[in-house]
Amino acid sequence: MSPSSSAQPIPVLLLKTKSSPSDAYEDLFSATDRSPSFDPTFVPVLQHKFEEKGVDRLRDLLRGKGIGRTPDCEFGGLIFTSQRAVEAFAHVVREDEAAKG
Repeated sequence: MSPSSSAQPIPVLLLKTKSSPSDAYEDLFSATDRSPSFDPTFVPVLQHKFEEKGVDRLRDLLRGKGIGRTPDCEFGGLIFTSQRAVEAFAHVVREDEAAKG
């Protein structure tokens, strides 16, 4: 087994509701025939308004530096799958900037 094939999958955060019955992003990022491999986690952040539970989770991850390449990070990346996901991210960033004054 090569070193890259034994590496742990990189957890990635998908700011979207998982599609049913299957999700193309899950299929893409869960594929085991590529290196590096990924472990997708879906976090719904919007419905027709911000979904506060998902926005709170995103805010906590950003403030806690939980997304990055260091071993203490929970996720190795952040993927925007829609304009609404970008809006949720921008909302969290604007709130944080406003709080800092």
